[in-house]
Amino acid sequence: MIDTKAKETFWEVVAECLIAIHGLAKPEAHRRSLDLRTRIESAPAGMSSDIFYHAEPFDVACDIAGRPLDASQYRQQYEPILHRHNW
Repeated sequence: MIDTKAKETFWEVVAECLIAIHGLAKPEAHRRSLDLRTRIESAPAGMSSDIFYHAEPFDVACDIAGRPLDASQYRQQYEPILHRHNW
């Protein structure tokens, strides 16, 4: 089971990617990430949402933004985000 702090950090990274890489305004980035988190965390009984947290936050942000990007082309922007959140 993934602990609450790790989940919080995951979503902080996702939101920061939405802001820094996809250009969303902070309130919109937080709203969209919270919307997806709520759906993930309310998985049907007997299903764990933990598998979701094996995804790369960059890719989750791309899915939320509806804009698939090649992570290797955004490494210079993405790595500092990861480091700020000790990911």
